[in-house]
Amino acid sequence: MGAFSGANNHTTSGNVGVAIIAGVGGDLAFQDFATDATGELKSYLTIGGDLAKQTVDLGTLPETSGSFNVSFPADTDISLFDTVVVATGETSVGAARVP
Repeated sequence: MGAFSGANNHTTSGNVGVAIIAGVGGDLAFQDFATDATGELKSYLTIGGDLAKQTVDLGTLPETSGSFNVSFPADTDISLFDTVVVATGETSVGAARVP
């Protein structure tokens, strides 16, 4: 599990794990996620947490706190990405290493 840490003066906590489902894609499992950020929260797979580089847009988080799964597409090579970033607008509010 990777642990979330806050960014840009936001407090963000929780953990993330990954489950790969052959031929289907996979899920990022957010556990005990919490942030002080408000508004629509989106998640991205990134390289080193850099939203300016290649990313996979995982869409809007289904919850703003708690435990939930976020799916990624079957054609995603998860080995290329090492960080999941949660952002509101273009501002990162937290990130965690993808195990």
